Amino acid sequence: MAAAIRFGVHSFIWKQEFFGNEHYIFEQAQAWGFDGVEISTHYFADIAPETIKRYRDEYEIELTLCTSMPNGLSLTSEDADCWQKSVQYVQDAITFAQACGITQLSGPLIHPVSYLTGKPLQPEETPRLHQALTEIADTLSKTEIKLAIEPLNRFQGYALNTVAQGLELLHQIGCAQLGLLLDLFHMNIEEKDLVKAFLAAGEKCFHVHACACDRGTPGTDTMPWPELFRALDNINFQGWIVIESFNREDQALATAARVWRPLADSSEQIARDGLNFLQHTYQATR
Repeated sequence: MAAAIRFGVHSFIWKQEFFGNEHYIFEQAQAWGFDGVEISTHYFADIAPETIKRYRDEYEIELTLCTSMPNGLSLTSEDADCWQKSVQYVQDAITFAQACGITQLSGPLIHPVSYLTGKPLQPEETPRLHQALTEIADTLSKTEIKLAIEPLNRFQGYALNTVAQGLELLHQIGCAQLGLLLDLFHMNIEEKDLVKAFLAAGEKCFHVHACACDRGTPGTDTMPWPELFRALDNINFQGWIVIESFNREDQALATAARVWRPLADSSEQIARDGLNFLQHTYQATR
Protein backbone atom coordinates (compact mmCIF):
# COMPACT_ATOMS: atom_id res chain seq x y z
CA MET A 1 0.00 0.00 0.00
CA ALA A 2 1.29 3.47 -0.86
CA ALA A 3 2.38 5.62 2.05
CA ALA A 4 -0.07 8.23 3.32
CA ILE A 5 1.90 11.44 2.91
CA ARG A 6 0.51 14.75 4.16
CA PHE A 7 1.58 18.16 2.91
CA GLY A 8 2.26 21.09 5.21
CA VAL A 9 3.54 24.64 4.94
CA HIS A 10 6.11 26.21 7.25
CA SER A 11 5.29 29.47 9.01
CA PHE A 12 8.54 30.90 7.57
CA ILE A 13 6.50 31.44 4.40
CA TRP A 14 4.95 34.33 6.30
CA LYS A 15 7.39 35.43 9.02
CA GLN A 16 10.40 34.53 11.14
CA GLU A 17 8.80 33.95 14.51
CA PHE A 18 5.33 32.69 15.39
CA PHE A 19 3.91 34.45 18.47
CA GLY A 20 0.43 32.93 18.65
CA ASN A 21 -1.79 35.68 17.23
CA GLU A 22 -1.26 34.94 13.52
CA HIS A 23 -4.66 33.48 12.64
CA TYR A 24 -4.15 34.51 9.00
CA ILE A 25 -1.47 31.84 8.60
CA PHE A 26 -3.98 29.08 9.22
CA GLU A 27 -6.68 30.78 7.19
CA GLN A 28 -4.43 31.12 4.16
CA ALA A 29 -2.88 27.66 4.49
CA GLN A 30 -6.36 26.16 4.52
CA ALA A 31 -7.41 28.23 1.50
CA TRP A 32 -4.29 27.16 -0.41
CA GLY A 33 -5.09 23.48 0.15
CA PHE A 34 -2.50 22.40 2.71
CA ASP A 35 -3.17 19.59 5.16
CA GLY A 36 -1.22 21.29 7.92
CA VAL A 37 0.82 24.22 9.21
CA GLU A 38 4.25 23.91 10.76
CA ILE A 39 4.60 26.47 13.54
CA SER A 40 8.11 27.80 14.14
CA THR A 41 8.63 29.47 17.49
CA HIS A 42 10.93 29.87 20.47
CA TYR A 43 8.26 31.49 22.67
CA PHE A 44 6.57 28.51 24.26
CA ALA A 45 5.88 30.28 27.55
CA ASP A 46 4.08 33.15 25.80
CA ILE A 47 1.68 31.15 23.62
CA ALA A 48 -1.49 29.66 25.06
CA PRO A 49 -1.95 26.06 23.90
CA GLU A 50 -5.71 26.68 23.86
CA THR A 51 -5.15 29.29 21.14
CA ILE A 52 -3.24 26.79 19.01
CA LYS A 53 -5.97 24.19 19.46
CA ARG A 54 -8.59 26.76 18.49
CA TYR A 55 -6.77 27.51 15.23
CA ARG A 56 -6.55 23.79 14.53
CA ASP A 57 -10.25 23.25 15.10
CA GLU A 58 -11.53 26.46 13.48
CA TYR A 59 -9.58 25.99 10.26
CA GLU A 60 -9.68 22.17 10.32
CA ILE A 61 -5.96 21.97 9.71
CA GLU A 62 -3.33 19.80 11.38
CA LEU A 63 -0.27 21.16 13.15
CA THR A 64 3.39 20.31 13.54
CA LEU A 65 5.99 22.21 15.56
CA CYS A 66 9.49 23.27 14.55
CA THR A 67 12.06 25.05 16.67
CA SER A 68 15.82 25.50 16.84
CA MET A 69 18.38 25.76 19.60
CA PRO A 70 18.58 29.43 20.71
CA ASN A 71 21.83 31.34 20.49
CA GLY A 72 24.06 30.72 23.48
CA LEU A 73 22.83 27.18 24.10
CA SER A 74 24.17 23.82 22.91
CA LEU A 75 23.74 20.16 23.77
CA THR A 76 27.52 19.80 23.44
CA SER A 77 28.45 22.66 25.80
CA GLU A 78 31.13 21.99 28.41
CA ASP A 79 29.51 24.57 30.68
CA ALA A 80 27.20 22.57 32.96
CA ASP A 81 24.65 25.34 33.38
CA CYS A 82 24.48 26.03 29.65
CA TRP A 83 24.21 22.33 28.90
CA GLN A 84 21.34 21.87 31.36
CA LYS A 85 19.48 24.91 29.97
CA SER A 86 19.89 23.45 26.51
CA VAL A 87 18.39 20.12 27.54
CA GLN A 88 15.61 21.97 29.32
CA TYR A 89 14.86 23.99 26.19
CA VAL A 90 14.14 20.84 24.18
CA GLN A 91 12.13 19.41 27.06
CA ASP A 92 10.09 22.63 27.18
CA ALA A 93 9.40 22.29 23.45
CA ILE A 94 8.15 18.75 24.06
CA THR A 95 5.92 19.94 26.90
CA PHE A 96 4.51 22.74 24.74
CA ALA A 97 3.82 20.39 21.84
CA GLN A 98 2.04 17.98 24.14
CA ALA A 99 -0.12 20.77 25.59
CA CYS A 100 -1.07 21.82 22.04
CA GLY A 101 -1.93 18.29 20.97
CA ILE A 102 0.98 18.26 18.48
CA THR A 103 2.74 14.93 18.00
CA GLN A 104 5.48 15.91 15.50
CA LEU A 105 8.32 18.13 16.73
CA SER A 106 11.41 18.80 14.67
CA GLY A 107 14.34 21.09 14.03
CA PRO A 108 18.09 21.67 14.39
CA LEU A 109 18.35 21.08 18.12
CA ILE A 110 21.99 20.29 18.83
CA HIS A 111 23.38 23.82 18.57
CA PRO A 112 22.16 27.12 17.07
CA VAL A 113 21.92 27.34 13.29
CA SER A 114 25.18 28.68 11.82
CA TYR A 115 27.13 28.14 15.06
CA LEU A 116 30.52 26.75 14.08
CA THR A 117 33.50 25.93 16.31
CA GLY A 118 35.98 25.63 13.46
CA LYS A 119 36.34 21.91 14.17
CA PRO A 120 34.33 18.72 13.68
CA LEU A 121 32.42 17.33 16.64
CA GLN A 122 35.14 16.57 19.17
CA PRO A 123 35.50 13.34 21.19
CA GLU A 124 34.86 15.20 24.44
CA GLU A 125 31.63 16.68 23.05
CA THR A 126 30.10 13.36 22.04
CA PRO A 127 29.33 12.04 25.56
CA ARG A 128 27.64 15.34 26.43
CA LEU A 129 25.48 15.11 23.31
CA HIS A 130 24.58 11.48 24.02
CA GLN A 131 23.66 12.26 27.64
CA ALA A 132 21.53 15.21 26.55
CA LEU A 133 19.61 13.13 24.03
CA THR A 134 19.21 10.33 26.56
CA GLU A 135 17.52 12.73 28.97
CA ILE A 136 15.40 14.14 26.15
CA ALA A 137 14.44 10.60 25.12
CA ASP A 138 13.26 9.94 28.67
CA THR A 139 10.98 12.99 28.43
CA LEU A 140 9.68 11.80 25.05
CA SER A 141 8.86 8.37 26.48
CA LYS A 142 6.17 9.94 28.63
CA THR A 143 4.40 11.35 25.55
CA GLU A 144 3.27 10.29 22.08
CA ILE A 145 5.55 12.87 20.44
CA LYS A 146 8.11 12.01 17.77
CA LEU A 147 11.17 14.26 17.69
CA ALA A 148 13.02 14.63 14.38
CA ILE A 149 16.53 16.08 14.60
CA GLU A 150 17.70 18.00 11.55
CA PRO A 151 21.16 17.56 10.01
CA LEU A 152 22.47 20.91 8.74
CA ASN A 153 24.83 21.65 5.89
CA ARG A 154 28.48 22.30 6.72
CA PHE A 155 28.06 26.09 6.48
CA GLN A 156 25.37 26.09 9.19
CA GLY A 157 26.36 23.25 11.46
CA TYR A 158 29.33 21.18 12.56
CA ALA A 159 27.93 18.43 14.77
CA LEU A 160 25.51 16.70 12.39
CA ASN A 161 25.60 17.07 8.59
CA THR A 162 24.52 13.79 7.00
CA VAL A 163 21.96 11.01 7.28
CA ALA A 164 24.74 8.53 8.05
CA GLN A 165 25.91 10.63 11.00
CA GLY A 166 22.32 10.98 12.18
CA LEU A 167 21.69 7.25 12.05
CA GLU A 168 24.84 6.55 14.05
CA LEU A 169 23.77 9.09 16.67
CA LEU A 170 20.27 7.61 16.90
CA HIS A 171 21.73 4.11 17.20
CA GLN A 172 23.74 5.23 20.22
CA ILE A 173 20.61 6.60 21.94
CA GLY A 174 18.24 3.79 21.00
CA CYS A 175 14.94 5.66 21.32
CA ALA A 176 12.03 4.75 19.04
CA GLN A 177 10.64 8.29 19.31
CA LEU A 178 13.85 9.95 18.08
CA GLY A 179 14.37 10.23 14.33
CA LEU A 180 15.56 12.57 11.59
CA LEU A 181 14.17 15.60 9.82
CA LEU A 182 15.49 15.36 6.27
CA ASP A 183 15.71 18.81 4.68
CA LEU A 184 16.29 18.73 0.94
CA PHE A 185 18.21 22.02 0.92
CA HIS A 186 20.81 20.72 3.36
CA MET A 187 20.84 17.24 1.82
CA ASN A 188 21.48 18.63 -1.65
CA ILE A 189 24.74 20.05 -0.29
CA GLU A 190 25.88 17.15 1.89
CA GLU A 191 24.55 13.88 0.46
CA LYS A 192 26.25 12.25 -2.51
CA ASP A 193 22.95 10.62 -3.53
CA LEU A 194 19.64 12.01 -2.23
CA VAL A 195 17.61 8.93 -3.05
CA LYS A 196 20.08 6.55 -1.38
CA ALA A 197 20.12 8.81 1.69
CA PHE A 198 16.34 8.54 2.05
CA LEU A 199 16.48 4.79 1.60
CA ALA A 200 19.23 4.55 4.22
CA ALA A 201 17.20 6.64 6.68
CA GLY A 202 14.31 4.21 6.36
CA GLU A 203 11.98 4.21 9.34
CA LYS A 204 14.11 6.90 11.01
CA CYS A 205 12.94 9.42 8.42
CA PHE A 206 10.31 11.08 10.60
CA HIS A 207 9.80 14.37 8.76
CA VAL A 208 10.72 16.08 5.47
CA HIS A 209 11.32 19.73 4.56
CA ALA A 210 10.92 20.43 0.85
CA CYS A 211 12.05 23.28 -1.34
CA ALA A 212 13.96 23.76 -4.56
CA CYS A 213 17.74 23.54 -4.35
CA ASP A 214 17.87 27.37 -4.17
CA ARG A 215 15.22 27.46 -1.40
CA GLY A 216 12.59 28.36 -4.00
CA THR A 217 9.56 26.53 -5.41
CA PRO A 218 9.73 22.72 -5.44
CA GLY A 219 9.81 21.48 -9.02
CA THR A 220 11.64 24.46 -10.50
CA ASP A 221 15.02 22.80 -10.06
CA THR A 222 17.05 19.68 -10.74
CA MET A 223 16.02 17.65 -7.68
CA PRO A 224 15.06 14.05 -8.62
CA TRP A 225 11.50 14.52 -7.37
CA PRO A 226 9.82 11.38 -8.80
CA GLU A 227 12.67 9.23 -7.54
CA LEU A 228 12.44 10.85 -4.11
CA PHE A 229 8.73 10.07 -3.86
CA ARG A 230 9.37 6.49 -4.91
CA ALA A 231 12.03 6.24 -2.21
CA LEU A 232 9.56 7.56 0.37
CA ASP A 233 7.04 4.96 -0.77
CA ASN A 234 9.74 2.29 -0.53
CA ILE A 235 10.41 3.14 3.12
CA ASN A 236 6.66 3.41 3.80
CA PHE A 237 6.95 7.05 4.86
CA GLN A 238 3.66 8.17 6.39
CA GLY A 239 4.64 11.54 7.74
CA TRP A 240 4.74 15.16 6.64
CA ILE A 241 6.36 16.84 3.68
CA VAL A 242 6.48 20.51 4.67
CA ILE A 243 7.34 23.28 2.22
CA GLU A 244 9.95 25.41 3.96
CA SER A 245 10.98 28.62 2.28
CA PHE A 246 11.28 32.19 3.48
CA ASN A 247 9.34 35.41 3.16
CA ARG A 248 11.86 37.84 1.71
CA GLU A 249 9.72 40.77 2.93
CA ASP A 250 10.66 39.81 6.50
CA GLN A 251 14.15 41.31 6.50
CA ALA A 252 15.34 39.54 9.64
CA LEU A 253 14.19 36.19 8.28
CA ALA A 254 15.67 36.81 4.83
CA THR A 255 18.98 37.79 6.38
CA ALA A 256 19.06 34.74 8.63
CA ALA A 257 18.31 32.49 5.66
CA ARG A 258 20.79 34.36 3.41
CA VAL A 259 18.07 35.16 0.87
CA TRP A 260 19.56 38.03 -1.11
CA ARG A 261 17.41 37.81 -4.22
CA PRO A 262 13.81 36.87 -5.05
CA LEU A 263 13.22 33.10 -5.18
CA ALA A 264 9.82 33.60 -6.84
CA ASP A 265 7.34 36.41 -7.34
CA SER A 266 6.18 35.89 -3.76
CA SER A 267 6.41 33.42 -0.90
CA GLU A 268 2.73 32.64 -1.56
CA GLN A 269 3.67 31.52 -5.05
CA ILE A 270 6.35 29.22 -3.63
CA ALA A 271 3.77 27.66 -1.33
CA ARG A 272 0.89 27.32 -3.79
CA ASP A 273 2.86 26.26 -6.86
CA GLY A 274 5.05 24.03 -4.73
CA LEU A 275 2.04 22.26 -3.24
CA ASN A 276 0.51 21.74 -6.67
CA PHE A 277 3.77 20.25 -7.96
CA LEU A 278 4.32 17.99 -4.95
CA GLN A 279 0.75 16.67 -4.99
CA HIS A 280 0.82 15.91 -8.71
CA THR A 281 4.25 14.28 -8.53
CA TYR A 282 3.18 12.19 -5.55
CA GLN A 283 0.06 10.96 -7.31
CA ALA A 284 1.99 10.20 -10.50
CA THR A 285 4.42 7.94 -8.64
CA ARG A 286 1.90 5.94 -6.63
